Amino acid sequence: MKPSPILIGLLGALVVQALGLPNVGDHERSRGRTTWERLHREPPIRGGSASTKAATVTTKYIMQRLDHFDAQNVNTWSMRYMENGEHYQPGGPLFIYVGGEWTISEGSISRGHVYDMAKELNGYLFYTEHRYYGESHPTVDLRTDKLKYLNIDQALADLAHFVVEMRRTIPGAENAGVIMVGGSYSATMVAWFRQKYPHLINGAWASSAPVFAKVEFTEYKEIVSESIKLVGGSNCAGRIERAIKQVEELLDNGQQERVAQEFRLCSDVDLSKSLDRMNFFSSLSDEFAGVVQYHSSGDIEGVCRTIEDSSITDDMLALAKYATQSLGASGCNNYGYKPMVDYYKNTAWTHGAAQSAMRQWMYQTCAEYGWYQISGSASQIFGSSFPVELFVKMCGDLYDGFFDETRMQNNAAHTNVKYGGWNPEVTNVFFTQGQLDPWRAMGIQQDLNDQSPAVVIPGASHCADLSSISAQDSDEMQAAKRKILELVKKWLA
Repeated sequence: MKPSPILIGLLGALVVQALGLPNVGDHERSRGRTTWERLHREPPIRGGSASTKAATVTTKYIMQRLDHFDAQNVNTWSMRYMENGEHYQPGGPLFIYVGGEWTISEGSISRGHVYDMAKELNGYLFYTEHRYYGESHPTVDLRTDKLKYLNIDQALADLAHFVVEMRRTIPGAENAGVIMVGGSYSATMVAWFRQKYPHLINGAWASSAPVFAKVEFTEYKEIVSESIKLVGGSNCAGRIERAIKQVEELLDNGQQERVAQEFRLCSDVDLSKSLDRMNFFSSLSDEFAGVVQYHSSGDIEGVCRTIEDSSITDDMLALAKYATQSLGASGCNNYGYKPMVDYYKNTAWTHGAAQSAMRQWMYQTCAEYGWYQISGSASQIFGSSFPVELFVKMCGDLYDGFFDETRMQNNAAHTNVKYGGWNPEVTNVFFTQGQLDPWRAMGIQQDLNDQSPAVVIPGASHCADLSSISAQDSDEMQAAKRKILELVKKWLA
């Protein structure tokens, strides 16, 4: 069984695949995680040989308060972090790479552009793990009432304590300059950290940072569509659009069984039910979003070769071929809404590696950000059948009825009031975006002020600039990477 990509991309994503249902074998679970891993994994970082350098990375823990803002709450927990001091010289800067909604790993601070900068500047490298992700567990489980400590304010306070402690304990670092770097949601964090704790940080590099909270994130699928057209061609995008419309018409005409057969849907998927239908169309669009967001040369082109197969004259059958190509002989696509919700309502930390990120991230979107990648725009190619109601219902069902649409809209508005939305009050932050990246629509794409520049890198995808400078980089990509090094030197001076 191949579980469906329900909620991928929420920063995000966000919409991800319904992964690892209880009756699914290990092989199918692994395959089913593809979309989730693509959109919510660590940003891929290339450059250097991490296999040899990773030996210099040490894993440690730091005690954090469960609630930084309640003096009467004395509970603490252990936050995991990694450090790499191979190039550090006393008095050198501290580079803090901030983790987001993923499990941290050694490779991210043993290669890439941040590693290269730390090497050149004799800096100490750290990689912090976000509360509630990876192995950083502040509470005994993930019940809804325990998730109240999962929010941006607490996460930024964790980072503030981390900076203070590293300056106190690292030899020669009492007055060290601090540079923070993040990608995707963690890029949002470093920008907002500079705004909230400017006395603790000299500057920040925010790669692919969404900063505007918005429940109805229609722009995401618009940019997915634009990127497919730009890289794969208008014929590819046009065939996807026609196929989706064809499927919508078949369902409107009561031909659920035919669609279920062509897309090899599991027996518990009932396309006559509105939630299963919404989930089905959302999942189809997410299959393409999963490729576009972290596109590297050949990815989108490969999808379009399948879609444009000239031996298939029916548009819907071409789409069905793409959606079923990774299934085994007896596999099926599970796009059922109820099994997905039932699975993610499980609150145990040990309930599967993929779930141990999705339940938490979805909660953050319900409580603070929105960012639901819906179909409410005519300027995208995935039809009109996955509205925001799907995600409003999901938030209510996953968290004991705590969220409804009014509360979710108010939560996103409150986040924008707190952190400035499109106009965060920050200096010394470099905002970088990729032209192909669907998340750039919620990010800073023009210079915020004369001390916080922004650049959109042509042809680049989500967080692509975190890798080392390479001969394969475009001129614009190399210029962006050189610019951040120039700014870091300026901020530290």
